Amino acid sequence: MKHKKKLLSLLVATTLSADQFSFQLYNDFFAGTDQHFTNGVAFSWLDNAYENNVSNSITSYSNLMIDTFETLSPNGLDKSKRYSAGASLSQIIITPIDTTLSTPQYDDIPYAGYLALSGYIFEWDEKSFNELRIELGVVGKESLAQEVQDTFHNIIRNHHAKGWDTQIEIKYTLNLLYRYGETSWKSNKSGSLSIDWFNHTGFEFGNFEIRGFAGTMFRIGDNYIQNFNVHYPYLKEEAGLLEIEKNSHGFGWALSTGINGEIVGYSYIIDQAQKDGYDISNRTFNVSLYVGAELYYNVHKLSYFYQSHSPYTNEQNNADTYGSFMYSYQF
Repeated sequence: MKHKKKLLSLLVATTLSADQFSFQLYNDFFAGTDQHFTNGVAFSWLDNAYENNVSNSITSYSNLMIDTFETLSPNGLDKSKRYSAGASLSQIIITPIDTTLSTPQYDDIPYAGYLALSGYIFEWDEKSFNELRIELGVVGKESLAQEVQDTFHNIIRNHHAKGWDTQIEIKYTLNLLYRYGETSWKSNKSGSLSIDWFNHTGFEFGNFEIRGFAGTMFRIGDNYIQNFNVHYPYLKEEAGLLEIEKNSHGFGWALSTGINGEIVGYSYIIDQAQKDGYDISNRTFNVSLYVGAELYYNVHKLSYFYQSHSPYTNEQNNADTYGSFMYSYQF
């Protein structure tokens, strides 16, 4: 617990000189359901951009991340690119469909919570970005999933889930992620609606998950912030905070739709569940559909969307649907 408090304090202290801060909440309550991936929450921060060797406006943390990136990169820093570092604290809550039982349900997904602290860096320009991320996490009671879910259910006046005593055992995790994203086409002619089309692909590797993924997004609107239109499950959407052009003044809006696909090679939650006697197996290929709306006003951005995700296991018959909202503020 002491270590988690120190990490949280570090994250909060770092945001004091932040360029952008965001809060995001996924919950299936917004879609009228309560099952499987039932809740996700993330607090994210993105620092000012490092550009043309001018770094006096960024934090020591960003300098450290950029120096690390320069050391690992075969060609060092590209002077034509910008570099932005950030951090996030996120949590995922997973429950079976029937939350009224206190005994294990071996034909369904077990109770599981996942709490993670991520550090990431983007190398980007007006058209594309490369993202490198390292994620330290914990599964089990130390994820505080039960406490968070009970608090939320008190707010919405829903019953408490009965089976948290059967949740997946504690495990500390380390995952690495790489992603490439590119705005393949856009049109923002004066006097007409703006339109853009964005694609991304990448992979994640570690003892929590091993997977490859790709997605495409289409957006139309007026006076919205020109950024990378990233919306993907599991709360890894900080690339959307990279502002290509800070030309949005006053009120703006946008409508988005897209599809994401992933190939899952390993999931700790499914693997541990099988060891605990659960009769479930990992679905190798997953698809999620997205539709959302965004409102902009000067330094404020508010997004609301629905997402439908194909079954997580081969034994599950129905897709999981949840709603989400995300708020970001530019300092």
